[in-house]
Amino acid sequence: MGESKILQNVNMRPLTHRPPMAVIWIMGLLAIAGRLALFPYVSEDSMIFLLPWMQEFRDHGAAALGGEFSNYNFPYLFLMFLGSLLPVEPLFAIKLISMAGDFLLAYAVAAVVAQLPSTRLAPETAALTALFLPTVLMNASMWGQCDSIYTSFLLLALRSVVRNDARGAWLWWAAALSFKLQAVFFLPALVPIALRNRHSLGLPAIAGCLWALLSVPPVLLGRSLISTLSVYFHQTQEYRLVAGAANVYAWVPNATADQGRFPAILVCGAVLLLTAAVYWRGPDSTERRVLFTITVVAICPLLLPQMHDRYFFVAEVMSLLLLRHSRLFLVPWLFAATGLAVYVLYFVSNQYAWPLMLASTVQCFAVGMLWHRLWRTQDQLSLDTAATR
Repeated sequence: MGESKILQNVNMRPLTHRPPMAVIWIMGLLAIAGRLALFPYVSEDSMIFLLPWMQEFRDHGAAALGGEFSNYNFPYLFLMFLGSLLPVEPLFAIKLISMAGDFLLAYAVAAVVAQLPSTRLAPETAALTALFLPTVLMNASMWGQCDSIYTSFLLLALRSVVRNDARGAWLWWAAALSFKLQAVFFLPALVPIALRNRHSLGLPAIAGCLWALLSVPPVLLGRSLISTLSVYFHQTQEYRLVAGAANVYAWVPNATADQGRFPAILVCGAVLLLTAAVYWRGPDSTERRVLFTITVVAICPLLLPQMHDRYFFVAEVMSLLLLRHSRLFLVPWLFAATGLAVYVLYFVSNQYAWPLMLASTVQCFAVGMLWHRLWRTQDQLSLDTAATR
């Protein structure tokens, strides 16, 4: 589908019920107030990692950017350095960064929805829904994590995919990857779409250059190149086959990564290849690109080994785009429910395996719904019809 066709579809979108501006302002203020109310909570990750990192910046300033105290990449550490300059408590500075990411996420969700044809979901409604998604709310304000930032960039990459903006898709993806390794979940969707639409083979190289540009500044401040480039390698050294995620390996909670890592990677790879083949066999419509992408970012944390609690975050947020489809309307709520269950288990330090097993079953059902719909969608009309019923 060409750019003109996509723009035509956007212009022909049916009228949607947009919330009044007063409601948007009220809900936005409530979103801020709810987050501020949760700021005093100190998570385990904050105590072990984030607060000591913030103290490094408070003690050493910008020079700390050349240190080896953190296993996060430079862009987030630079934001943390900026946060250290704020005259607030260290924990609040950390969470203010993440809260800003939440509102960037809301904008990105709205930006994607605004590009989609045949939608009955207003961009403003989608943005507000994202702000109040339980895992989005707790990820920043309780956990102190920054998953909303890289997810925002992945959403903007998806918007570029919808708009046939190949360069934008690859560059936004590279920006997401510079924040979090989990941005690779988007790649098994981007590559088949790029190949099918004959994107320039130079674009991945340009994306790699942007990632390097955003990642190597610590070398200029004294950190070794090997240490700088191996940040993500150290994040993969999890000894458990599953580390809190509600994926299929929750059914074998005592299995180690050494026991199941390679079979798990092979299984995930095979399922992703089959999913790409299913996408390829049907039309390359806007709707199928979106559905294919959401399916892929859900399959990755479901089947890959060594997944942590928060790794379904992208799938949970992107699935909000399915609120516009009558046949897939249930999927976002299933992801939201399982995400909430996993977060609660983390916060209460619950060591029981059966809640994760139950959540894993629900996740499998939701991903199965996505995969089945992708399989059944043979033309643009069938999915658009589902969206407007």
